[in-house]
Amino acid sequence: MNHAGQHSRLQRFGLGSVLLLILLLLSLAPFSTVLQRLDFLWLDALTRLRAQQQSPDPDLIVIDIDDYSLTAMAEQIGAWPWPRATHAGLIEWLNEQGARAIVFDIWFSEPDKFRPEMDQYFAEVLAAHDNVYLPTLLQNSLTPERDRLLRSYPALNAIERTATANPDARAQLILPTIATPEHWRLGLINFSPDGDGVARHYDIYQELSGWRVFSLPAVVARDLGYALPAGNRLRLDWRGGRPPYPTHAYVDVFAKVMNGEADARFRDKVVFIGSTASGNHDLRPTALSAQFPALYMLVNAVDNIKHGQALHYQPWWQLVYGAVLLLWLYWRSSSKAAFSSTVLQTVTVAALLVAASFTAIRLGVLVAVVTPLLGLLLLLAAAGLLRYLRERDARAEALDLFGRFLDPNVVEQLARDGLTDQSLAARDCEITVLFSDIRGFTTLSEQHPAPVIMALLNDYFSQQVARIFQHHGTLDKFIGDAIMAFWGAPLDDPQHARHAVAAALDMCEELERFVAAKGLQGFDIGIGIHTGPAVVGMLGSAQRYEYTAIGDTVNLASRMEGLTKGIARVLVSEATRQACLAQAGADASEAFDFIPRGEYKVKGRNEPVTVYEPRRKP
Repeated sequence: MNHAGQHSRLQRFGLGSVLLLILLLLSLAPFSTVLQRLDFLWLDALTRLRAQQQSPDPDLIVIDIDDYSLTAMAEQIGAWPWPRATHAGLIEWLNEQGARAIVFDIWFSEPDKFRPEMDQYFAEVLAAHDNVYLPTLLQNSLTPERDRLLRSYPALNAIERTATANPDARAQLILPTIATPEHWRLGLINFSPDGDGVARHYDIYQELSGWRVFSLPAVVARDLGYALPAGNRLRLDWRGGRPPYPTHAYVDVFAKVMNGEADARFRDKVVFIGSTASGNHDLRPTALSAQFPALYMLVNAVDNIKHGQALHYQPWWQLVYGAVLLLWLYWRSSSKAAFSSTVLQTVTVAALLVAASFTAIRLGVLVAVVTPLLGLLLLLAAAGLLRYLRERDARAEALDLFGRFLDPNVVEQLARDGLTDQSLAARDCEITVLFSDIRGFTTLSEQHPAPVIMALLNDYFSQQVARIFQHHGTLDKFIGDAIMAFWGAPLDDPQHARHAVAAALDMCEELERFVAAKGLQGFDIGIGIHTGPAVVGMLGSAQRYEYTAIGDTVNLASRMEGLTKGIARVLVSEATRQACLAQAGADASEAFDFIPRGEYKVKGRNEPVTVYEPRRKP
């Protein structure tokens, strides 16, 4: 049918539009917080899985100001914040134990107004030891024009001026208020979350108009001789465990300090001092937990820099492989492949993508699958919907077409059996063809005006077609005042010959009632029936298709209709008689009598044709 091509073009256009829309959404995924969150749900789960398989560096040790330490030490030295002399004593003791570096994740941005001598002691300790590191913070100022010029800050190891530095660049750094700048070893500990507010990276440095302000992990790692990674951010390759690094409660270590006890566990170690206490509000949302101590983020960053480790994730990767998968699915959906096969292959591809993501995380590579799989699902759903709509329209069109030449009950059966374009496809089959032509029609048409003749023919055809449908026949066409019908397609009919003969006899009876009712004179018909092979299916041009039968069987049936003049109203061939007998089986003798009417030569055949007049058994 010509509509099938239109449906196919509509489907490709509709599916192509969906494909372009999904590709657009996929390209926006790296910039869309909503789409990023979908991918991060999966990527964070993979990150947690990998974290459990990573071992922490044993040379990185944490001294934790936890809730237990705050409570226990409140009886000895008072509530938090503690006197700076407490930390100074700890620094001296750690250096006595051979600690390689001491990193504080504690603010010293305000002086101790009530115990200035403690700050002085702390400053003296910092001056005596060059392995102590303190945090600083880059503030987001509401009045950046009033911020301090970067070139006006004292020489700090955290600030680096590049060749492109703007001399008038400004920034507001929170600096320590104890000791002097020459004894400061500082680094940023700014919290740098992703678009969804979750920390997955640690800055190596922040770029400010050509000035680089390095983070605390970068400063510590650089001073310890570790190579800094390229770029200004490090995607943390987390370490799992609770806690993830060897941890000692501050109160327990301080007890050793007060008692003068030695502890070889701190020799050659990098010691990080900070707080995980809930009251200090230093918990951050990360890929591992919604409340993860920022202290361990700092340690983890140093660990990653030391070992040259980081997770690798490029958002544009998913655009590349996502686009490839979508184009593949578009090609599959636009082809003539079975949709169930396409679904199965899509599920297989999705499973392989998930498996690849699991494999990649073992290598420290993050492969996003959520947005590409959502894209595949959307395109597959669109393809399924468009295919359903196309098949529904084609089925409705086919039902409408069959409804013109089949009994409605037969059409319903075709619908139940799954009517599609394939039902109309050309095929070879054995059928029985009937031709019926009106005798005396020319004379009748000369005696009555055209509208009367047309009304008469319409009534006649309606009644004759009803008899054909009654016996499960297929109406092929009207040829002027002639009717062509056949049995055996589109539904298989094991009794096609017997049904055709029964229909012909009923048509004769219907003719007599019609003639009597209309008071017609000289109005008669001839019917020829032949059984044999034929090609049945849609035939025609792009403008008009018809469901018809072609072949020698059709031609002979037409010739036999022409033989009926002066012989019998209905004539059947030897092939039809034999088919009736074979189809009737043991009951053949009770079906029809076949009266021989001789042999006749017909056009297009060398051998004469034996014809019979069928009659019902009395």
